[in-house]
Amino acid sequence: MYFEFQARPHRDAPWIPMIDVCERDDEIVILVEVPGVEKSDVQLSWNHGVLTISGEKRHSAPGKRARYFCLERAYGQFKREIEINVPVNRSEAKAELEDGLLRIRLPKASESQPSQIPIL
Repeated sequence: MYFEFQARPHRDAPWIPMIDVCERDDEIVILVEVPGVEKSDVQLSWNHGVLTISGEKRHSAPGKRARYFCLERAYGQFKREIEINVPVNRSEAKAELEDGLLRIRLPKASESQPSQIPIL
């Protein structure tokens, strides 16, 4: 079975979540590190074999009068696009976000067998 993915980070993103993509016999599993991101701030979409993971990591300021001495964590919008060249069953796809790890499961679709037309 042919499988290839291509990750294309969004150019304007101040931070890019790290991902792992693996193939099992029956599914493709994608793990995305999104610490501090709420479920409501993540969107998943599928278009012509490309899975798009987008969202926003919001800054949670400790108050109006806070004065930072160090600010190293990145915030803002993010977008990852992963091209998947394996037939997947999108209606059975599942995603869960727990402890800053987004786990996306894409079950493989059975490949359609080429059919022959008998000549009478």
